[in-house]
Amino acid sequence: MKKTQYIIFILCLFVGFSCAVDESCRTNRTVLMNVGMYHVTKNTLTRTSTSMVLDSLTVRGLKYDKALNKYVYVDSVLYNNAKGLSKINLPLQSFESNSVYEIVFNATITTPNPLTNKDDIVIYKNKKDTFTVAHQNMDKYLSLECGSIKIHSVDTVLTTNNFIDSLRITKRQVNNINVENIQIYK
Repeated sequence: MKKTQYIIFILCLFVGFSCAVDESCRTNRTVLMNVGMYHVTKNTLTRTSTSMVLDSLTVRGLKYDKALNKYVYVDSVLYNNAKGLSKINLPLQSFESNSVYEIVFNATITTPNPLTNKDDIVIYKNKKDTFTVAHQNMDKYLSLECGSIKIHSVDTVLTTNNFIDSLRITKRQVNNINVENIQIYK
């Protein structure tokens, strides 16, 4: 009887130690490019940028169709008339070196005017920009059980400048860590 209890105890120990937790599977596997929106206040005293909250924003992915010789919409809308955003997260193409988006901005921008001591208000309705990101794709190995994820390195970003005045790449490496990669300025 004691021998049976001893064997059962040893088997329980083996089963307990053979169950290992793989922590890399618990890490975030979603890779998104984080884009922040900013407004630059221009006056003679300071040139400061503040986070800009948009009235609404619509973002759709685009892909070049060789047969039609133009860009066409990709399957779904990433943001559909989303309200009150100051940051967006965009997926990059995993098997292409360019990711293209159509962004429709609706914004009311208030800028202090030091000459009149009043605020200047400019309303932007349905301002459409094409936002092109050239990037390199790389695989990042997590573990045997979890496989790998696709990470990216941003080379250049181009825009049509209808709403967007300028932009800045703040972190070229796009991975599963939630940091701002690009800043858009109006």
